[in-house]
Amino acid sequence: MQLIATPVGAAAVSWMYPLLRQTYGIVGEHAGLTSPISRKWAAFAEVLSRGFSALPRGAVPALVLASLVGIVITIYEMRGVKWLPSPTAIGIGMLVPASVIIAMFVGGIADWIWRRVDRRSNQTYMTPLASGLIAGEAIVAVIVPLLVVFGLVRL
Repeated sequence: MQLIATPVGAAAVSWMYPLLRQTYGIVGEHAGLTSPISRKWAAFAEVLSRGFSALPRGAVPALVLASLVGIVITIYEMRGVKWLPSPTAIGIGMLVPASVIIAMFVGGIADWIWRRVDRRSNQTYMTPLASGLIAGEAIVAVIVPLLVVFGLVRL
């Protein structure tokens, strides 16, 4: 399947990328297809090249505070304390846009409620449902530029 999917995927990307770029934009402050993580790495590279003067005001105290919180979470985690926030989740929350975090939160709450109401159907259907929603969002992001190109939708 990979031998078939790779050339098909490459052809699709080469045709869709210009449409996505034209519809959403990629570079700039208000671009719709920026990679939040890539922007963070670019800012990190700027700090490495220019030093702490490249950081916004208040960033160093925030860094110290976040480091202390990470140390405290780690100490409590080593002592077996339950219900601690995940440092990884906190980090991801700082890297990706709020819209993604809100969707993850709502999905987590829906999963928790569903699991309490009907554990068996939750175990059977939750992963395929979540995967379908993620894939559906990606498909819609590709369909919208096509609708714009064909004049069926205006952005």
